[in-house]
Amino acid sequence: MPDFDIDKLRNVVLQFNIPMAFDLLNCLNPTDKGKPFLLAINGIPAKIHLQRVYEYRYRDEGIQFAPFSKIEEDRGGMLSYSNVQIWFDSHTFDSDRIDKSVIRLLPEQFIDLSIGYLNRFIKSYRLVTNEYWLRPLSQTDILNIHYILIDTESNQERIEKMIQGPHPVTFSGGREFQLPDESEELLRSILMSEMYDFGKEFLLNLTDNLTLGYYNIALVQAVTFFEYFVHSSLKQTLSKTKLNEINRKEGCGCLVGISEICERGILTYFGVDFGGTEEFKALRDNALKYRNPIVHGELLESIDKEKCDKAIASVEKAQAYLIQNVFSKV
Repeated sequence: MPDFDIDKLRNVVLQFNIPMAFDLLNCLNPTDKGKPFLLAINGIPAKIHLQRVYEYRYRDEGIQFAPFSKIEEDRGGMLSYSNVQIWFDSHTFDSDRIDKSVIRLLPEQFIDLSIGYLNRFIKSYRLVTNEYWLRPLSQTDILNIHYILIDTESNQERIEKMIQGPHPVTFSGGREFQLPDESEELLRSILMSEMYDFGKEFLLNLTDNLTLGYYNIALVQAVTFFEYFVHSSLKQTLSKTKLNEINRKEGCGCLVGISEICERGILTYFGVDFGGTEEFKALRDNALKYRNPIVHGELLESIDKEKCDKAIASVEKAQAYLIQNVFSKV
């Protein structure tokens, strides 16, 4: 069999499993009845091939399900998952997004790209089917890939790659994984109490949306969390009369927004010009600036991860400033 020739590269293919399935005919193998799905992002096309694998996750428990069984809202791929291939051609690896000189050595440069195309597919599939429980993929959903290079003579070179990703696999050395003693004690204590940490729950949901790529939602949640922090702190430090004054405009009694509380209210009632600080300016420019257009439907396109990270960082710094210079002084 002739050797693969990298100089005649025609296709780069990534193949891996994902923990969800779609009601589509298989289109992974030449004998399958389905047709692959062609899509483009920023004018660069790719093809997605799918194979649904019917396999009950807990089959060792003694219960079996016949092939072609499904359940609605199968969030974890309980009865089936998908084997997918994403095919790229010269539109991709001849673009400035890929370093062709290290295409053999760094298959990782195609992983985020593949996830981006798959997430575009999943988003479109959700819109057509109303299967709201399907979620975007991240690198943590993929542990290994088959990386296939194909030249113009159809010769192939295959590379098996384990994905380290942002959260590499941790090996315990044969010991069971265990929470630190203080964490387990806290867990047992919480289970026997009525404790509910709204702020912590809110931040966990925000982090989840950030990692799933729901950047607009994560930004809105970050600003909402900041508003929750400010209002709850004001309730703890001001009388009801002053609280009513800081939250409402003079004359009309209308509720004011978080910007006016930060710029006017904190200066008036605490003597701190928070509105003039770099922390507030960063909050205004990186978070508040995008929050209202998103909520009011004026910004329909997703912001990118960098903008979202800046927004969350600005919220954290603004909160830290207020804790240190305003609310801890009362």
